[in-house]
Amino acid sequence: MRFPQQFKNWLFNTPGIADTARFGTLAEKAAARADAAAPEAGLAEAGNILRQMRGDDSPNWSGQPLEDYLFAARILAEESLGMTLFNTQLLAAATMLQGTVVEMDTGEGKTLVGALVAGAHALTGRRVHVLTVNDYLAQRDAAWMGPYFDKLGVTAASVTANSTREEKKLAYGADVVYVSVNELGFDVLRDRSRTSPEQAVLQDFDVCIVDEIDSVLVDEAVVPLVLAGRARTELQGVDVADFVSSLDPDTDYTVEPDRRNVSLSDAGINKAEARWPGVELYSAAGTPLFSSINVALHAQVLLERDVDYIVRDGQAQIVSDSRGRVAHTQRWPDGLQAAVETKEGLHKTEQGEVLDQLLVRDLIKQFATVTGMSGTAVAVAEYLRTHYLLDAGRIPPHVPSIRRDLPEHIYATAEQRDAAVVEAVSAAHATGQPVLLGTHSVSASERFAAALTARDVECQVLNARNDALEAEVIAQAGRKNAVTVSTQMAGRGTDILLGGRDAGAGEHQEVAELGGLLVVIAGRFYSARLDGQLKGRAGRQGDPGASVIYSSVEDPAANGQEAHGLELSASVAGDADDDGLLNRAGMDGLLDRAQRLAEQERFTTQENSWKYNELIAYQRRVVLAERDRVLAEDAAALAPFDGAERWDEFRAALGDGELVRVCRQLMLFHLDAHWSDHLALLSEQRAAIHLRALGRQNPLDEFRRETILAFEGFLDRAADSARESFDGLELAGGTVDLEAAGIRRASSTWTYVVNEDPFGSQSDAIVKWLLKKMGK
Repeated sequence: MRFPQQFKNWLFNTPGIADTARFGTLAEKAAARADAAAPEAGLAEAGNILRQMRGDDSPNWSGQPLEDYLFAARILAEESLGMTLFNTQLLAAATMLQGTVVEMDTGEGKTLVGALVAGAHALTGRRVHVLTVNDYLAQRDAAWMGPYFDKLGVTAASVTANSTREEKKLAYGADVVYVSVNELGFDVLRDRSRTSPEQAVLQDFDVCIVDEIDSVLVDEAVVPLVLAGRARTELQGVDVADFVSSLDPDTDYTVEPDRRNVSLSDAGINKAEARWPGVELYSAAGTPLFSSINVALHAQVLLERDVDYIVRDGQAQIVSDSRGRVAHTQRWPDGLQAAVETKEGLHKTEQGEVLDQLLVRDLIKQFATVTGMSGTAVAVAEYLRTHYLLDAGRIPPHVPSIRRDLPEHIYATAEQRDAAVVEAVSAAHATGQPVLLGTHSVSASERFAAALTARDVECQVLNARNDALEAEVIAQAGRKNAVTVSTQMAGRGTDILLGGRDAGAGEHQEVAELGGLLVVIAGRFYSARLDGQLKGRAGRQGDPGASVIYSSVEDPAANGQEAHGLELSASVAGDADDDGLLNRAGMDGLLDRAQRLAEQERFTTQENSWKYNELIAYQRRVVLAERDRVLAEDAAALAPFDGAERWDEFRAALGDGELVRVCRQLMLFHLDAHWSDHLALLSEQRAAIHLRALGRQNPLDEFRRETILAFEGFLDRAADSARESFDGLELAGGTVDLEAAGIRRASSTWTYVVNEDPFGSQSDAIVKWLLKKMGK
């Protein structure tokens, strides 16, 4: 007896098997209707359907209404875009309209599916945000899908980091707006700090469609969105760069196997105390110096040029580890940013302070309806269900995949692996087969490019240095003889067509006969999903293709797993042949386990971060409610100042309207300043909270207790500060110069990349050192 998939899902409660097949017949019927309709008759029927749906604020996206919309969508997509929708695209759209996340292979048309879903919601009067992974895709997709939205009679726009406030306000007013998740988050943060109601650019949140949903909600969720501005006061620090540069890596500090933490050894601590006599680093008085040394050591040892950042235009620019792109407008917090700039001999940027912060998880949860699509969503289905209450399921390709995933080649060392990669790419190139070589970093991509060039293999490089050229590079990566060396491919947004873009049937067939695109992965990533994203570039829409991973036991995904009992280094060297290739059975299984553990550690980091931020997010809502009250009500703006010295004098000189404006600016400034100070205090507390473990206290419980205590009387303190500022104002010619009184806002803002590992912070080094001294 066969049971429906839906019943199996309910019975076994298995994430990742959401029933995507139940609308298959309905999608086929909609496609058959479209195929059977004469062009003019089909357009007329589609128009009638849209007129009936428009304004229906409670549509039933099932049965006949859903079939009708899919029929109309297929007719209008072909009319407006010249694209004939696959039945699988109709199936994916129907599934997403139920709120289910779908997994679709690369090249199966996710962008158009997202437009179908956005258009359906917009037709019924809902406001839709389509979230992308970068500005390029937001701008491209809005323009590309624009003709379809025009046919539906709904408006669409895009927002990028380069959009002006006025442009953003207009774009966010559209029925459908395409925007990167980061830019939307930062616009939320900027709107939170507005000083008048008309400065807001955002509309209410309703429907959210997330492209590359696992990249956005999983990979990018490690780091919160942090808005920073110029510091109100100059921060004082200790110059420790020369001292750190003089340390001996063999004796003065130790690096953990996963390279996530570095700490002074006993010898290093002795050197520091000799350099700064009278200071005990593990005492309260020595903590600032100890932190400065650790930050400089982190910059010197753990942050690698052309891996974690590149130096361009006289600046240290951060490279996103999950996308391989420069994270524009982002910095590390000031101490670390300054340490990197000192290390590279660069001009130091102005000091800043955190103005506000927002977790991607909290941003997404503001939407009433959330769905999305990705090429690798099912692998994180349990994560999406647990943390976002989203189910996920796979949509089969419209043509079965014939891509061959070849056996993995595992080497004893990274050097031996790299030599094998160069040999394999050169051999494939000699036959004319196009090759895509996936690497982990800018430096690795350039190292492989140099090695291939030395073998007379011409190649194109796609990394953070030239990401502006990515669409053109990817579009030609399927040409005969093409070799493309790239960092991470997630969210590149361009298909690799056999024969290259605009290739004729003959060119496509010639490359197909050579085996199609060969994807070579130089070292596993920390997640099998990222490997899968690279593999998925081959075998597009039933084309031939192949993928192969060349890995080593020194790869990042395998590093640091000895604590879990995984013997992946010296113990296997004896099983290698002369080229370093390992022949021991089960090695790929060990690497699979190491990779799963590496990704699980990232998930744990996120969950810990959320636990630490839950109470902070609640407190921020309290402050925002007060800000909104001050912005909306004149009485709320005036209340803290009524009865202050010279109140009557100011009222007479300024008039009621100007007095309200001045009081509102004072109150908002001090609410924001106190919030920034509160975040700074909590950051310091969080950095040191692990010392409580020495007293057998729970660090998280202690942090929450101290966070509550620190927030007590917050609104009263802000009001008192505002009143003090009012008392110090000077009238000059019937006006008040707020800026002269120190009431000034940051003229520019930027974003911070922060360390969000609450159980792996700098203070762990102190805890570990003290425990060692205590013999524990």
